[in-house]
Amino acid sequence: MEFIDSHCHLAMDAFSEDRHEVIERFFKEGGISLLSVSTNIDEFYLNKELCEKYSGIYTSLGWHPHDAKVFGKKEEDFLKEVASKKLINAVGEIGLDFYYDNSPREEQIRAFEIQLRIAKKFNLPVIIHTRDADGETASVLRKHRGIRGVIHCFTSGEDFFDTAVKLDFYISFSGIITFPKAEDLRKLVKKAPIDRVFFETDSPYLSPVPFRGKRNEPLRVKHTIEKAAELKEMDAKTLSSIANNNFYNLFGKNPF
Repeated sequence: MEFIDSHCHLAMDAFSEDRHEVIERFFKEGGISLLSVSTNIDEFYLNKELCEKYSGIYTSLGWHPHDAKVFGKKEEDFLKEVASKKLINAVGEIGLDFYYDNSPREEQIRAFEIQLRIAKKFNLPVIIHTRDADGETASVLRKHRGIRGVIHCFTSGEDFFDTAVKLDFYISFSGIITFPKAEDLRKLVKKAPIDRVFFETDSPYLSPVPFRGKRNEPLRVKHTIEKAAELKEMDAKTLSSIANNNFYNLFGKNPF
């Protein structure tokens, strides 16, 4: 089975000791592409090196809602520069997180909208983070219609699911769908149109069963795909192939 991890964080310190081994293991076992997200300038440069070394690695850049309070003119200008030079495949992850509120909500909305405008200006898709802010996230996305993207690590309810699909966004499912208490989310996996689904690890976070509690890595996206295929009563190889095509439809067949 060939598969894609549509969202991971290889530039994080959790991979500092074995980053290349993790990547090589992914590609050796059937991985064909992965997208390693950059949430700051330093991560962008590390991910850029990975993109140059491995042909199947994509990257993005965006200031997470937790860091909205530090998203100033320097960060905005840097994002515009790399977007204009097509050094990233997407803007993200960006969005709203009203669960932790690590940045003031008005700052989150400000940073979110600026980054959406940059994505639209340079015709880049977006990677959306939303937690306990579905109504507000939907409102902002409606305001900026015409931008394509994916709702990463989907954990929201059916109302936001329906809104996201209507707004032409893809829905990305993570290892959470393997967790015992995720029955409501599994119902949405069953409901999800197969031409709108992605799969991700969000590694180093959210290891699927049977690895829960351990550091996650891109290879384990296979377990999420297999669980989703079981829920949708499909062959895992077929579902993975469809999800791969969805990924390429959004981010392009070649990273750069």
